Amino acid sequence: MSATAEQLSMTQSAASMMLKDIESLFDVKLFRRQGRGMALTDEGRALLPRCQTVLGEVGAMGSTLQGTQQPIVRIGAFPHTAVTVLPDIIKKLINGPTVWRPLIIDGRADQLLQMLLQGEIDILLGRMPSHVADAPYFDELSQRVLYEAPLSMVSSIKHPLARQKKLDFSDLADCKWILPNMQSTTRVSLMEAFLRRGLAPPNPAVESPSFFYSLAVVAQTDLLTCCAQSAALHSSHATSILPLIVSQEPMPVSLVWRKSSVQAQRLADYLI
Repeated sequence: MSATAEQLSMTQSAASMMLKDIESLFDVKLFRRQGRGMALTDEGRALLPRCQTVLGEVGAMGSTLQGTQQPIVRIGAFPHTAVTVLPDIIKKLINGPTVWRPLIIDGRADQLLQMLLQGEIDILLGRMPSHVADAPYFDELSQRVLYEAPLSMVSSIKHPLARQKKLDFSDLADCKWILPNMQSTTRVSLMEAFLRRGLAPPNPAVESPSFFYSLAVVAQTDLLTCCAQSAALHSSHATSILPLIVSQEPMPVSLVWRKSSVQAQRLADYLI
């Protein structure tokens, strides 16, 4: 409590009184004493995600007030959308009846999803992890599918596999890879593709935060990578798409927002 009071620039007794006022508002105990500190109760843990969302919205209000002439929209975007729908969305936002100031934030699927749920971004542009449909917060989200984004496996144009017209997953068993980390939807899909065929998934020699790096490295080495087909097709590097289908399942890229956000709903109606 003393550390919290110091961060809020108030006395400990004032912070304690504030907590009591909040608890009386909800008629529940949000914290319990634990050793020399405090821990959330079950009710406190249940309320925490809502509090994080409120704090995210308060932060957005501050940003908006700093630039009242151009309201800010925070877009969490997967990197591969930079070569597909993101440019058109930006054009609409800066040239429309209301001139928005877009703030683009990139990250992994799990990071951006948490930021969306906590109100730290307004809309999310990308692929949703498959487990989201079963998550308790799924009903809090709205989404509209923008397009399907198949995955491709990519090599240098000088790689021996690039000259093959037909390949099997087993042909890739001894290849070295550069891949995104384990939380990436691309990495998960690639692993599942190998496992469905009874093969061990690739253990990457290099991990990369983005296909931008992966494709640049692949063009100059004997490494393989997996990325959105749109990214591979728009690549300026000397790479080749291998004749293999990673997944038969559609991989939709969607615009996602919180149902509780009036601004996000307004944005979605305008953009789509």
